Amino acid sequence: MAKTPLQMLQRMIARLPDDTGQTFEQWVELARGAGIPRHQALTAWLKAEHGLNHNQAQWIAWGVTDPGRVDQYERPADLVAELYSGKKAHLRPIYDALVAAGLATGDDAALEVCKTYSSVRNRAQFAIVHPRTNALVDLELALPEDSPETERLARYKTNNPRFTRRFRIGDPSEVDDEVRAALQQAASRVRG
Repeated sequence: MAKTPLQMLQRMIARLPDDTGQTFEQWVELARGAGIPRHQALTAWLKAEHGLNHNQAQWIAWGVTDPGRVDQYERPADLVAELYSGKKAHLRPIYDALVAAGLATGDDAALEVCKTYSSVRNRAQFAIVHPRTNALVDLELALPEDSPETERLARYKTNNPRFTRRFRIGDPSEVDDEVRAALQQAASRVRG
């Protein structure tokens, strides 16, 4: 089963010939020939004219309008560097400290880098590191709904119900024993 964005993309590309009769590259060439310059319009055209599902259509459209996006997940260091640049460059030490603390939760801990956030997982994701503002990095944790709140560890609502608590970190020194203990608890919970 695909777990990372790169694995999901690779799986979709590998299945295109069986699903549609054409390779990713053939679809990109066909879409390029449509002469539609906007991603959203090209995605809609691929779905309407060729019956592709949304995921297939959007990645093929990106193959035309933003080819670097297709292979971006093969370069996780570049994604992190881009995310923590400009107005968010000063947040990179916080990111580094949070990732190090997350990876220290066990030999099975692994980092997944996405375009707008990174996550730490073992059997499943247990921590999300997300620079939601230009001043703070959120550490979202997969903790039980009845986990106690603290002054810093607050209840958090998201579209993923597993992630119930978060820290808002403004300085690397805030990645302290409380944060490391909460990371360990989340890692242990997901590990089972």
